[in-house]
Amino acid sequence: MGVPEDLERCGIAGYGRFGCALFALGGVAALLDYAILDAPRLRVANTGVPAVGKGCNVSLSGASAATPTALMAPLMPSTPTTPAASKRPAAPAGVVGKAVAEAFEQFALTQREKLAKYAEAGAEPPDPNVKGVKYSTVLQSIPLAPPILDHDAARGAGGGKKNIVGKFAFGKKGRCVVYGMGIATNSAFEQSMAAMGCETHAFDCTVNPENKVVKDKEFTFHDWCIGKSGSSIGRGNLYAGTQTNFVFKTLGETMKELGHDTIDLLKFDIEGFEWRLFEEELLTSSSLPAQLSFELHCEGANPAFVPVANVRGKGFTQVNKLFLDLFDLGYRVASKEVNFYDPACAEFVMVNVNSH
Repeated sequence: MGVPEDLERCGIAGYGRFGCALFALGGVAALLDYAILDAPRLRVANTGVPAVGKGCNVSLSGASAATPTALMAPLMPSTPTTPAASKRPAAPAGVVGKAVAEAFEQFALTQREKLAKYAEAGAEPPDPNVKGVKYSTVLQSIPLAPPILDHDAARGAGGGKKNIVGKFAFGKKGRCVVYGMGIATNSAFEQSMAAMGCETHAFDCTVNPENKVVKDKEFTFHDWCIGKSGSSIGRGNLYAGTQTNFVFKTLGETMKELGHDTIDLLKFDIEGFEWRLFEEELLTSSSLPAQLSFELHCEGANPAFVPVANVRGKGFTQVNKLFLDLFDLGYRVASKEVNFYDPACAEFVMVNVNSH
């Protein structure tokens, strides 16, 4: 879905002349107001509330929901350097961030209503013929676009470049920790994050440490999979081949072993094992990653890659219930891309608005 027209006019999508960029990294969004002059009257998120002034200095009143505690951490700009700009009064610290935070959260709450509706037992998709029908009612709940995202999700094919939020800022904010689960034959994402200065760890129990895809790279490779001890990949899986002995460690065990209390970005493409990861660890964790980038697999996914047992019973309502639970933990969908080759799979990026 696209960015609402009024927010796009305000520069949230990185378009136009208004110079406002919504920077959402690790779920903590900040509005950078560059005090562009002569901006016309704007309206925020179809609320009907007029916004007058420079750039994205807007006001919002009458919000029905409680103000989100951490959707925006406003970063006010330095004093304008142009003579004309210096004559204009500065917006009170925090006003801009609060206004936009409320607008964004009101928009997100409309998406939550849809998730709740279709998470009910027996719910049917509104359009059963749409591609990726199992994901059809999971929509972008924080409307971002390039350059804040890596690319336009509407043009993505799923399974390619990870459309994470604010990638350009990783490594610039001090220490950042990135976990990449599921490597197979492509470690480009992990390499790119390590090259940006992040402490990056890659995990895959089906990859030999001597394989060129992980050997002598900037990231640290671990030849175990994330999951409960005793888990199995299953016979006939193209990634497992003839291998039968796999090492599994839970996410909690892994973080403890590596000495991490928090993770800035958790990326996983683990062929249906993500359902267990959500149910057994992420949905009950007290230390949630700031950002998630993952491929979700559902019933009907190609069994050559996704063990049937991993996705049995995972359909339309289960998908909506999962994203409803994630929403209530503070996660918002920033990007969705249905896999071009297998519409039973889709790539998502989510940011945690409660992360500091």
